[in-house]
Amino acid sequence: MRGEFSCEVVGPGGERELLTFLERDPVANLRLVWAVRRWGLFNLGLAEQGAFLAARHGGRIRGVLFRDNLGIWRLAAGEEETGILARTALDLWGPPEAVAGKRGEVEYLLAEFPELSRRVRRREEEVTMVLERGRFAPRGSKLARVAGEEDLDSLVRLERAFQLEYLGSVSRDWEIRLRMLRLAEAGAAAVALWEGRVAAKAEMEAVTPRADELGGVYTLPDYRRRGLAAAACSFLCARSLNQGKVVRLEAREDNRAALSLYRGLGFRDLWPHLVVVFS
Repeated sequence: MRGEFSCEVVGPGGERELLTFLERDPVANLRLVWAVRRWGLFNLGLAEQGAFLAARHGGRIRGVLFRDNLGIWRLAAGEEETGILARTALDLWGPPEAVAGKRGEVEYLLAEFPELSRRVRRREEEVTMVLERGRFAPRGSKLARVAGEEDLDSLVRLERAFQLEYLGSVSRDWEIRLRMLRLAEAGAAAVALWEGRVAAKAEMEAVTPRADELGGVYTLPDYRRRGLAAAACSFLCARSLNQGKVVRLEAREDNRAALSLYRGLGFRDLWPHLVVVFS
């Protein structure tokens, strides 16, 4: 059957067909759905944009590989389609900077392509979690509110601290400021206050019709263990759940404090998630 597949980069005008395939699993494919719905298939070079490579069989899309402009691959495909898509993507664009997805799918990709497995520099073991309305246990929402443009400086300060603590480096100031401004303008960020000071934040990093992705959760060290992160998360999750959506997130497996926070809100584990960064 492998020889009957064909691969092509989906161009402008192919959004509807692409979304029809991806939205069969709106939770697993949330990031891909968000990219198509937010940007279409025009690529202006923004980090969240990129190229969608589709594997076809019998004229229908059977698998998709998304390569964003940071060089990160995300897949929505079975094993056979993954192999075909990855080989085509390597021929078109060369090796990725990173691959993110379900652990089993990423491990399969590494096993099939030694040219990738030899270049692995870092593995980030995570867990994908989901929250449905019936399981939601809100906490401390009165401490939080939607972030506005007046909170931009506070959001930037918190994001810089978040990146430095968890990533060991910080993006350029204008990049952080632009991203935080977009979130504030969209009403997709929440802040939690303690004695009048913005001390914690959370973000809906990706918003789609059926599922939203929570991320960017951070509390300043001097204000931890006061329920501020839970309040900011709870505030945002309530809004998504009230719209009939589910909320998804990824958290590091070794971050016990974060996992406890999310499980306390009602999140349940879906599957192990893996990010592999290449040299």
